[in-house]
Amino acid sequence: MTPRPPLDELLALFRATVAAEGITTGAGTAAGDNFIDAALIGAGANSFKSMLAILYPGDPQNVDSKDITGFDDVTGRVTLAGAYKEVAAAIPVGVPYKIVTFRFVPAEVAALAALVNAIEAKLDAGAPKLYVEQIPDTDFALAAIDNVLTNPPPNADAENSIVDIDQVADSTFVLRSLWVNITSFGTEGTTLTFKLWVMLNGAVAEVDSVDVPNILGIQNLMDLFGLPEVHADGIWITVETDSAESPGDAACSGTFRYAEAKI
Repeated sequence: MTPRPPLDELLALFRATVAAEGITTGAGTAAGDNFIDAALIGAGANSFKSMLAILYPGDPQNVDSKDITGFDDVTGRVTLAGAYKEVAAAIPVGVPYKIVTFRFVPAEVAALAALVNAIEAKLDAGAPKLYVEQIPDTDFALAAIDNVLTNPPPNADAENSIVDIDQVADSTFVLRSLWVNITSFGTEGTTLTFKLWVMLNGAVAEVDSVDVPNILGIQNLMDLFGLPEVHADGIWITVETDSAESPGDAACSGTFRYAEAKI
């Protein structure tokens, strides 16, 4: 546990936040949004702007605070962002006050709010959203790989599909990773052919085809297609065997990860 700072350090920190304190020496205007202390004369033009004025600090029933919007170095008049207690009545002589260095600037808050609203409007107008990772990874296991695609993408083909990310309205996808463990080429097979399909110009198209000749073990997305990731509105990867058997007895298993973004 971190020890609490000594009391003198806490007091020094508190005092460092107080820019000025005193008691009003003259009555403010009837608007109630200013007070006067002759002791502040000579503090410097525009002093205390953007700081916070606390009035009646010794009376919890009457305490109020306002942003400081102006200061008259000649008269010692401090102008506030609004009337004390929201009542148009002059702040009289003899009112205790403190001015602290906290920043409470309505214009800056309004500017930040406007910026947030502008960003939201831009996003609503169609700016790309962040990708959302689909967790956990999707596993697959094929024990009877075929030598033909009986149902090419985007149709479901449990025997030949290892990645099946179907097109969804108002969504786009990125295939983050793919790991394939080739465990068998089958009794008559010597080669597995992996094919990459994506949505191209509004239609499903085969964009790459890679033969893996009789090498058992693990392949990844870069090994197969030379790609670190695949971005498309629909993504499919299928596998075929060169075995004449149908279905063949070649086998592979693995996992892939993808992410989805709303557009």
